[in-house]
Amino acid sequence: MPHTLDAWYSPHELEALGQRKIQLNGEIGATRLTRLRESLNSDEGSVRASLKFGQQGEGYVTVDLHYETNLELACQRCLEPMKEKESGHVLFVVLEDDSMAAAAPVGYEPIMLSGGRFQPAELIEDELIVSLPLIPRHARIEECGRLARNPEVLKYDNEARPVDPSLGSH
Repeated sequence: MPHTLDAWYSPHELEALGQRKIQLNGEIGATRLTRLRESLNSDEGSVRASLKFGQQGEGYVTVDLHYETNLELACQRCLEPMKEKESGHVLFVVLEDDSMAAAAPVGYEPIMLSGGRFQPAELIEDELIVSLPLIPRHARIEECGRLARNPEVLKYDNEARPVDPSLGSH
């Protein structure tokens, strides 16, 4: 069976992946990351990821995740689209239940299996969600759109506009 980022893996399959030090590589389109899409300006873009499985200690499966992406967010200063490049590297240890946590290898972030299954795409999506900026904005205001560079366009939105005396009253 070919190994993919979209498949679900059981604890037994994870153990086999770890023993053989299997590496999964792939790309996931933003359209398939339903929870992440809520934070995006558009569903354009994708994430490239690599997961290398291994083993530590007494039967602990480890996952070495590397990812990089270029997604489109909405700048909160000008409300216009902006590209956000993200990359990361995280070490995980897979735990089947809470009792395994006490003896888990140090330096690894624990992953609890959901329903006794592991899905790489879900892990990658989780990492992207927590890595995105809370308040995305262009690095420099010069990169922003018209709204941030000229806030006068909003000046009268919440106020009555002044009457031009040359127009007279009706």
